[in-house]
Amino acid sequence: MTTPSTMTELEAVNVLLTTIGEQPVNTLIGNQVTDVKIAEQIINEVSREVQSQGWHFNTEDRVPLAPDNNNEINIPATAARIDLEDTNVTVRGGKLYNLTDRTYTFDTTAYAVIVYYQDFLELPDPAKRYITVRASRIYSDRMINSETMHKLLSRDEQKALTDLKEFEGDTGDFNMMDSYSVSRVMNRNNSNQRILM
Repeated sequence: MTTPSTMTELEAVNVLLTTIGEQPVNTLIGNQVTDVKIAEQIINEVSREVQSQGWHFNTEDRVPLAPDNNNEINIPATAARIDLEDTNVTVRGGKLYNLTDRTYTFDTTAYAVIVYYQDFLELPDPAKRYITVRASRIYSDRMINSETMHKLLSRDEQKALTDLKEFEGDTGDFNMMDSYSVSRVMNRNNSNQRILM
């Protein structure tokens, strides 16, 4: 038997089940017992939470967003976060809303940084591992509320987060200018001048 090269959602659910002493399941299709449904829900909940933070693997820069026939920009259904360059916007009703001009109308193509939600199977393994370990801790806390398990799983969660951040640093091709902390210090003088003017 060959082992799949990447963790599946079924394997993640089984990790959660074994955390509370339940037997693993063979499928997620069809009617499932409550423990399995809760495990699936928690994995989805944690996956959305983690992905919405924005990582190199699910963030795209300068995505063109063209207005439709009504001069409105509908955002992709898989967008977790969206930010337009040089425009103060938010999402309302699945469309971009210009907070400065108080309008849904856009005359030209806008360029955005978009953080996308991805299916569990599409995520890199360090992200899957962190999501699964974090979900295991939450699942255990909700189902059995054991202080001992909480401590053990919290250590595993911290290690998985460290691994994910290391993966992010290795694959993100970041430089010093990509860091908010560094750019804030570098632009401190410019900010003071803008305030004084």
